[in-house]
Amino acid sequence: MAPPGSATTIALAPRRPGELSGTDTGIRLTTEDADADHADLGARGVDADPEVLRWPGVPPMFSFRDPDGNTLYIVERT
Repeated sequence: MAPPGSATTIALAPRRPGELSGTDTGIRLTTEDADADHADLGARGVDADPEVLRWPGVPPMFSFRDPDGNTLYIVERT
């Protein structure tokens, strides 16, 4: 799957028997505006961090969880 016009896609596959859900996927998605995406996902009821993380020298970012509890990250482009 991919947003319209995107050059990057993500393949979604069902969990294999015996495979645990609720893991840190290590997947980072980039955005132009982490604050706007955080607000949008929160308004849609997505399980996201309570706030966008901000550390010196690191781009703004936050994590969110899919319905199976798997963690993904959104990181603002710098």
